[in-house]
Amino acid sequence: MINIEVKGVQFSNKGAELMLLSVLEQLDKEIGEYNLVLSPGPNLPYKQRARLGALQKLSFRRGPFDLTGLFGKLPQFAKRLLKRYGIVTEADVDIILNASGFSYGDQWPLNDLKNAAKEAVRFKQVGKPYIVLPQALGPFNKVEHAKAARKLINSATKVYARDKASYQACAALNEVGTLHQSPDFTALIEPSIIEPFTTKTVCFIPNNKVISKYHHETAQTGSEAYIAFWRYQAEFFKQHGFDILLLNHEGAEDKHLCEQIAEVIGESVEIVDGLGAVEIKALLGRCQAVVSSRFHGCVSALSQGVPCLATSWSHKYEMLFEEYGLADNILNYLAKPEQVNKQLTQFINNLDSQKQAGYGHAAQVKQENRAMWQAVIAEINGYQPK
Repeated sequence: MINIEVKGVQFSNKGAELMLLSVLEQLDKEIGEYNLVLSPGPNLPYKQRARLGALQKLSFRRGPFDLTGLFGKLPQFAKRLLKRYGIVTEADVDIILNASGFSYGDQWPLNDLKNAAKEAVRFKQVGKPYIVLPQALGPFNKVEHAKAARKLINSATKVYARDKASYQACAALNEVGTLHQSPDFTALIEPSIIEPFTTKTVCFIPNNKVISKYHHETAQTGSEAYIAFWRYQAEFFKQHGFDILLLNHEGAEDKHLCEQIAEVIGESVEIVDGLGAVEIKALLGRCQAVVSSRFHGCVSALSQGVPCLATSWSHKYEMLFEEYGLADNILNYLAKPEQVNKQLTQFINNLDSQKQAGYGHAAQVKQENRAMWQAVIAEINGYQPK
């Protein structure tokens, strides 16, 4: 039975969890018999890995130090002993599916990109598939980032850029024809049929990354403007008869942000917390509108035909809404109130056409998802363990 590692996923970020579940859905459907492998991490705790029946990958990465590949050189008796405890080394992994979402580019740590590139090289050397599933990539303007990205792109079996900007960033580095473009693949996850809320409801999804300097150079270190933006959103939607939900899409930082926003809104606003990734998608499917600073909050709304607005902290938002023909739905939380009001008014007056635009493009996205998975599954089925 082959061992397939799904890399770059976690449970705290619900977009990353949704990607994991999307991968498992396809593997269960198309492969059937396989062993799932997951690496330990602070947002990938043992109990949740164990619930999925995952083998545990022995890995160690700290800054520039990566011993993960060396563990594969342990004596066979040591590896047999580890397997009794459900632990495998990199040498035991047959295929890696990298579902990191958005982890490789100038704004992210260089070591993460270097480690992924070295891993892809090691897999290429032993003839094992290393597939970068659809994700946002780049830009790669920094010399060392570009060097590592070139190695990753040209060593991987397949690299799927999620959008036009990501594809262009990778195309400049691609030399061997491994690069493809395919949209986010979570659209194929479909929650059970649910009824819309009986009252008009809009869901707000804030994101601490918007105000985190660590993640991108243009971020604002102060949260006042961002929180004021949400207060203005609340006032606008309440004036148009909407109830408001605040959704925590990732962990303690986003929860704290939700609490701050709820406080300035003033009235009793429900904060939805603790839902799983599919439950969140189901919740968004019940809403009449969504305003999201989380990428997969946007995807989960749009792919279900729920009108959606977004704030952006990277190119992936602009690319997503451009693909859906809804480029005007990106809000700048630092813009003057009259500009934001103009966009909100246009949005609220065209909910039906927004809904149809979502449904229409979602059908195309799902078709592209199926084509991507067909190619990926073919690579998996074509692999012969040595």
